[in-house]
Amino acid sequence: MITTQLVASVVELAAPLADPNVPTGADFKDWVLVIAGNIFIAILVLRAIGHYFKREWGELFGHIAAGVLVGGLIYANNQTINVLKGFWGLLSGGS
Repeated sequence: MITTQLVASVVELAAPLADPNVPTGADFKDWVLVIAGNIFIAILVLRAIGHYFKREWGELFGHIAAGVLVGGLIYANNQTINVLKGFWGLLSGGS
């Protein structure tokens, strides 16, 4: 296959992706993340209430921290990922 034919075939394959009317599934992914995240947060809240009444403070604070992390990943996905990448860059010495 010569280069021009290869480029033409790549452009032909990429053309549908440039159409904004083609569904990408991003809305479905967001919907699944929100539903799964809400279920996970509800479980964390129920367990945290149990730890509070048993006076298990370490587990309670662990659940609060996990809830904050999961809430951030669900409701501010891209921003949270960027913050975690920056934090990892600081820890690992990357730029």
